[in-house]
Amino acid sequence: MTDQQHILEVYEPYEYEGPNPLILTGVAVLPGPTRHDYYLLRLDKPFMYEQEKVELLLVSPRYNGDKINQTVSSACTVNIARVPPDTDLQNKGSVNFEDIHRWGVGKISPCPHC
Repeated sequence: MTDQQHILEVYEPYEYEGPNPLILTGVAVLPGPTRHDYYLLRLDKPFMYEQEKVELLLVSPRYNGDKINQTVSSACTVNIARVPPDTDLQNKGSVNFEDIHRWGVGKISPCPHC
């Protein structure tokens, strides 16, 4: 979709000790189960979390009134979900709650130096 690069600062989960901030590339905006859209992102450097390789994350605006376009094109506080390695959201074309693991909160911004 975009190939736009982003920086994601992870604020929660508090016990997360992996790389921070994360560098990601936009893949697609996907419709979700509650009429909200989600932004699918691929990590430049996957990491392990709870014995699971994390390669893809989904973000959605955290606050009412914020739109998915803010997550794609500007800075925005977001909810973050992990996509399990065996889930192919890109080809599926939409997001269901059983496809993802709610993970945390952070701030996404365009990457000016990537």
